[in-house]
Amino acid sequence: MKQLILSRHAKTEVIRYDISDFERNLTHRGINDSALVSSHLFNKGIQTDLIVSSTANRAIATARLFAHCFNIELDQIVQIDQLYHGFSTQEFLEMLQKNAGQYERVWVFGHNPDIASWASKLLNKAYLDVPTGTAIGIEFDVENWSDINARSGKLIHYTTPKMLKQ
Repeated sequence: MKQLILSRHAKTEVIRYDISDFERNLTHRGINDSALVSSHLFNKGIQTDLIVSSTANRAIATARLFAHCFNIELDQIVQIDQLYHGFSTQEFLEMLQKNAGQYERVWVFGHNPDIASWASKLLNKAYLDVPTGTAIGIEFDVENWSDINARSGKLIHYTTPKMLKQ
């Protein structure tokens, strides 16, 4: 059994002329939302063996906040440039095969539209809205990451910051 959590980075500062999109940082709301979602998932008993993140400031900052909550050393986060530039679903699965190895549970931090697209293509049903700070847990009934097929994943959790603030 393999588990994948897809997380969209938390809320960021608006696009400005003086910094690149890659350099945008989390806002105070983004930091607070990350603390809220990560604490909720930690308290639910969610676990991960590996964190993989885009190298963009907002994604790696979100990944680091979650890693801190889950007591994972920051230098253990695998950073992959291409998660910022975008992977097709097939390329994403190949990246998982290469980096996840024998790990059972992998958490990936990235950007939309990719996170929403991968979730939609990997889940066995229903499109999900993916606002900033969302975490989507998907389970696959396979032994190896290379055995994952489109539409074969089962949704095991879906959490947005807004859900936790109600």
